[in-house]
Amino acid sequence: MAEQNKSVEDDSYSQGMFYFSTQHSDALRANVEAFRVNANYTDVTIIIEDKKFPCHRAILAAGSYYFKSMFSSGMEETHKNSFTIKQIDPLVFGHVLHFIYTGSITITTGIVFELFSQSHMFQISTLVELCVQFFKEEISDSNCLCALSLSDAHAHKELYEFTKEYACKHFTSLIKDEDFLRLSGECVIDLLKDRRLNCTTESQVFEAAVKWLEYDIEHRKSFRYQMMTCVKFPLIAQSYLLDYVIKSNHMTCEKGQEMIEDAISFHTVPSRRNLLQAYQITPRFAFSYTEVAVLLGGRVADGLSSDVEFYRPDTKEFVSLKPLPFKKRNEYAAAVIGNEIYVSGGLRSPELWKYDLTFHSWIRGNNMLQARRRHAMAVVDNNIYVLGGFDEECVLNTVEMWDSSSNKWTSTGKLLFAVENMGYVAYGKYIYLFGGKNNDEVVTNVVQCYDTTTHTCSIVKNGLPANDMCLSAVVLNSQIYVVGLEGVFRYTPLTGNWDILPEMRCARDFVSLAVLDEKIYLFGGRCRGSKENLYSDLIEVYNSKDNSWDVVGKIPVPMYSYGCVKIFLSQTNT
Repeated sequence: MAEQNKSVEDDSYSQGMFYFSTQHSDALRANVEAFRVNANYTDVTIIIEDKKFPCHRAILAAGSYYFKSMFSSGMEETHKNSFTIKQIDPLVFGHVLHFIYTGSITITTGIVFELFSQSHMFQISTLVELCVQFFKEEISDSNCLCALSLSDAHAHKELYEFTKEYACKHFTSLIKDEDFLRLSGECVIDLLKDRRLNCTTESQVFEAAVKWLEYDIEHRKSFRYQMMTCVKFPLIAQSYLLDYVIKSNHMTCEKGQEMIEDAISFHTVPSRRNLLQAYQITPRFAFSYTEVAVLLGGRVADGLSSDVEFYRPDTKEFVSLKPLPFKKRNEYAAAVIGNEIYVSGGLRSPELWKYDLTFHSWIRGNNMLQARRRHAMAVVDNNIYVLGGFDEECVLNTVEMWDSSSNKWTSTGKLLFAVENMGYVAYGKYIYLFGGKNNDEVVTNVVQCYDTTTHTCSIVKNGLPANDMCLSAVVLNSQIYVVGLEGVFRYTPLTGNWDILPEMRCARDFVSLAVLDEKIYLFGGRCRGSKENLYSDLIEVYNSKDNSWDVVGKIPVPMYSYGCVKIFLSQTNT
C-alpha cells in the first residue's frame, strides 16, 4: 500500500508545469556582477600589472575551463588569496571577466585581437565564437592579415580558412600591406599555394614571395626553397622568366635552376608538360585561361557520336565544340601538341585532322602511311607517333612518325609485339604501351617501351599486374596510372615498380582519362560483360593524396570516348 501511495505522489510531481523567469535570471546575473565590481563576498584576487580584480572562485571555474583546472589541480593558486597573470592586457581582461559573470560583451576593433587571444587562453569557447563572428562581420583589408596571423598562431581552423579566403580574393592589394611581411613563413606558403589566389599573372606570386623573403633575408633563408615551390614558374611568361626570374638571387641554387629548366621546358617542349609536377601547371582560377578535358566522339547506346565537348572541373559543366569532321567512324585516336588537338585513323582511315581553337574548325592533314584503328597515338618533341593497331586484316607492329616541321609521315621502326587496344602514354622520349591484344587474340600484360630517339622497342621487365586490354593511361607527378577492367595500377618508371590502387566505384574499360586540378578525372567507359547499361555516364576522380576515388558527376550521355585530351582554354571561349 505504501509503494502505491509513493507512485501516485511521484505522478503528481511529474505532471507539473515548467516555468522559467527571465526576470529572476537577469537579476541574478546583475547581482553577481555587482558583487564582483563591489568586491562583495569575493574569495580570490587576480593581479594584472598594477590592477587588481576581486573575483569568486566558483564563478570563474564555472565560466572558464582554464580557471576550473587551476582551482581543482592542487596548484599554488588553489589556496592563495591572490595570484598574478602576466603578459595580458588588464583592460581587456576586465571585459573577459564581465563576460564570465554576465554572458554579455561589447566587442570593438580596438580590443578584438587581444580579446580573441585571452578567450583562447582562458578556454572560453563561447567568447571565442563571438570574436570569430565579429571578425566575419567586420573583415576588411586593414584587419584581414592580422586576423589571419592570429588564427594561425592559435590554430583556429574556422577563422583561418575564412580570413585566408578573403586574403586570396584581395591578394593584389594585401601584399602591399606591411602586415603581409609579418606573416609566418608557413602562413605565407599556405596562402601562395592556394589556387583561389586572385592574381592575373603568376609573376605577381613570385614578386610577393621575394618581397616577403627580403624583408628579413638573414632569418628567412631557410624558407627560400619552400617559398619558391609555391610559384608556378611554367605559367610565367617567357620574357619575365628571362628578364627577372633567371637573374634572381633566390634561384641560383641547384633546385632553383631545376625549377627554371622546368619552366623553360613547358614553353619550348610542350609534349613533356605531363612530366612536370601537376601543381606547377595547374592554372589559378583567376587566370585568363583554364584547364579542360576534351572528349572527342565515341560510342553510345544507339551507335556512334561525333560530338566534341570539353569539361571544366571548377564549374562541372560541359560545353560543345565543333563536331568531328567525319561521321560514323570508330576507334580513332587523339593527342595534343601544346594546345593543338590531333585525331588520327579509325575504321579504314589513314586520315589526320587538327582542330583549330582560334576559328573552331577542323583542318585536314596529310594521311598516315597506313590506315589503322585501335592504335596508340602519342606526341614526343612536337612529333606525332602512331603505333600498332589494326588494319582490318591483322594486328600491326608498325610505327609511323609525323614530323610537324616537314608535315610528312615516315616509317620509324617496329614494336616487338603487334598489339591493339592497349593503354599508352608518352613519357619523356619514350612511349609506353600497356597490355592489349595480339595477333593470336590473346590479351597480354606485356609492357613495351618505344624509344623515339633510336626508334627501337624493348620489353619492360615488370609487366602489367594483370592481363588486360581496352586500357587507358595518364601521367601524374612523374608516375604512370593505367586504368582498365582488371584494376587501377600505378607504374614508376624510375624504379620499374608497380602499385595496385583502390578499385574505381564502377569497374569498366575504355575510360577517358585527364589530369585536372592535380587529380585524375575519369569519364564514362564500358561496363564489359554487362547486358544492360553497357555504357557508363559516371565521372570519377582519383585523388593521389588520399589514394581514393569519388564520383563527382555525370557526362551528358552514357558512352565511351575514342579520344580524350587536356588543353588550356581561354576563359572567353568557355
